[in-house]
Amino acid sequence: MKRQTVTKLEDVDRLEAHILHSVETTIQLLKGALESGDGLIAFAKLKFTEAGRDPLNAARPLNLVEQLNQTFTYLASLAGARWLLQHHPECAPLVLNLGTAPGFDIESECGHFIAETFAVTHPGSNGKLRKDVRKLKGEERTHRFVFYLSLVARREFNVPGITVVRLEHRALAALR
Repeated sequence: MKRQTVTKLEDVDRLEAHILHSVETTIQLLKGALESGDGLIAFAKLKFTEAGRDPLNAARPLNLVEQLNQTFTYLASLAGARWLLQHHPECAPLVLNLGTAPGFDIESECGHFIAETFAVTHPGSNGKLRKDVRKLKGEERTHRFVFYLSLVARREFNVPGITVVRLEHRALAALR
């Protein structure tokens, strides 16, 4: 289920609905864990148990830290796919390689569009933006993109032939 094909915005909405369902399922499960009265024990449950759920399958237990990371990485890929479908409808269908699926994070089936996506506190964290740009530099495609979710915008990051886009999502808007 980590490799997904989207052809229209409704496909992106459907995948995001799965992610949001997993988030809500986890929140309900966490309420009890956090009311235990012992903060360290609650933190231990969050760190060492499968207190979370797989973002695309709420029935599958997953470590909460993994769920957090995967949730926002997947949302970045979905937001990137949404942006591409809105700005370049000719790119459809798109293949999303979520999680550990091999390939670029987003690829058009026609082969002309590729993108890497990520979600971070700051786009310069761990050199993620530079690493993704470097990964795309060696690829001969008509359109190459790096999409990211972050509260912080990267200033003037221009790379010839690669478009870098800071994406918006309602979860980030709520934090501003």
